[in-house]
Amino acid sequence: MGKSPDEMKTAILRNLPAKTGRDAGGWTALIQAAGLTDAKAAARWLKQAHGLGGVTAQVLAAHILGGLYNLGPEQRLDRLYQGREGLRPLGDRLTALALGLGPDVSVNVLTTMISFSAALKFAEAKPAGKGRIDLGLALGHAPLSDPHPAMVAVRTGDPSDRITWRIPLKTADEVTPEVAAWLARAYGHVRPGV
Repeated sequence: MGKSPDEMKTAILRNLPAKTGRDAGGWTALIQAAGLTDAKAAARWLKQAHGLGGVTAQVLAAHILGGLYNLGPEQRLDRLYQGREGLRPLGDRLTALALGLGPDVSVNVLTTMISFSAALKFAEAKPAGKGRIDLGLALGHAPLSDPHPAMVAVRTGDPSDRITWRIPLKTADEVTPEVAAWLARAYGHVRPGV
């Protein structure tokens, strides 16, 4: 199972000296000496000037200058729904359904979505503008013989993309037993033989 954003941040910061030769304090001094005050600009600078990987640079810059990685899950949810607060009950309903599928389900609140994982990512709830959440489902790349009437195939062109179908939803009332069954089917898809 993947790490939560908080676990990932802790691991990256802990491993800095071994991977980069500097601890967070050393990187803080460099960022301050460069006069950087914006986390995005600092992450870009860490990648370009010092060759850090993208995730390491973003986590380090956010740790030093503030940002999403410094927020707790509830604060990340508030940020995700900022300006689209009416979608929160729908997102909460989808999260409750996902958590009810099994004890191995983990929920990660990311910058643009809520990700649901068991052995692998099986679904995501992604606000799409102010009026809807797209429930993305990892159902494999084979055509479905009985898709939900509102289901839309997700075609990114990348065969490694896990999310292959989405159901656009506007309210918690649209989370019908059929939608819940599709979420359960995606959960089962990443747990073959269970």
